[in-house]
Amino acid sequence: MDEIVDQANVSGFKDPLKKQINGLFFNLWAFGSNSLVAWMPTRLGIDILSVPKVRLFNIENPESRVFHGQRQMEIDEFRQTSKLVDSEPMEIRLEFTIGDDEAGLTEAEVEEIFRNYATFKTDYRAVLLLDIVGFSKHTPEAQASQLSTLEFALNIAEESCKQKNLPIEMRRSTTGDGFYIWNRLTGPEADIALFVLMQLFLTYYSGLKRAITEKNAAPNIRTAAGLGSHYSFYAPGRDVLYTSDEYIVGDVTIDVARLIGKTNTHQIVIGAFSRPGKEGESPLTPERMMQVASEKLKEFEGMPLFGNPVEKFSSYITGPKRENGTFKNQKMRVIDKHGFEHICYNAKVNVFLEGDEPYYIGLQHSDLFGKAS
Repeated sequence: MDEIVDQANVSGFKDPLKKQINGLFFNLWAFGSNSLVAWMPTRLGIDILSVPKVRLFNIENPESRVFHGQRQMEIDEFRQTSKLVDSEPMEIRLEFTIGDDEAGLTEAEVEEIFRNYATFKTDYRAVLLLDIVGFSKHTPEAQASQLSTLEFALNIAEESCKQKNLPIEMRRSTTGDGFYIWNRLTGPEADIALFVLMQLFLTYYSGLKRAITEKNAAPNIRTAAGLGSHYSFYAPGRDVLYTSDEYIVGDVTIDVARLIGKTNTHQIVIGAFSRPGKEGESPLTPERMMQVASEKLKEFEGMPLFGNPVEKFSSYITGPKRENGTFKNQKMRVIDKHGFEHICYNAKVNVFLEGDEPYYIGLQHSDLFGKAS
């Protein structure tokens, strides 16, 4: 009992120190005009590298430690990074120590706060874009209702994934008429989990569309999925020690945004990608991603869906029928409004239920190209 009280006292004692160093970082961040790149403790305080964001994204080697890994660096790496970003470190004296002294802050505590002011690059991450068709034609009340329905189905899908111990921590940001969705966790298994979440969301949302009687509460949507690189940054505050408000922008978000503009109502489009799989496994492509996600979905068979158990999931990439009766995974080429070419695939998710009509989610190949293609 005494130990618990002592820990609480230490935590309470450290709060002013955390607020003090957060205020220091906030001032150096300069309302978002700078990015804090690296730090290291010194005998009398802390050394910090700060770079204007307009210069940050023009460095010669964006794959360096500038955007990757822990922000605390050893002295040699700190000096190399300083040269790379062409910025002299600032030496700031503190009234407390950084390290193992209980009267100060630990390196981990400083790192956790510092990361709110840094910019990161992720080389591979799956991202979904959900778009409500005809959103601007509805009243503000209908729009709020529609976004709430999407959010409800997303939350149920995430909880279902967590119950099966899939590595998922869903993050989302609104586009006004829909959501970007990504997994805070990274790695091949995390990307597979997001594709599973996408298919569960589409399943739950189809159930809601069938069950909800209120007009326009469950609108028609279109879905684009992709996988690629992006930058991440956060929204810190002077009086906020930790934030989970993450924003992402980069190749993958641009790609799905361009694809959604060419996606039909009810359609599911997946952009072309290839990301390294787990060690010893083949790379994840759209075809293999759908295959692996489909295998994971077998764990969800039997789950109740508005009173009817799911008998079977069937998800796949569409294409024309071959002479031997099999189907080809058809690549599609689309040109966005800026004249850039994008390669993508059309996907389907079919959900068969016990005691009810199945859900056929997405468009068939013949819906896009005609029965003769």
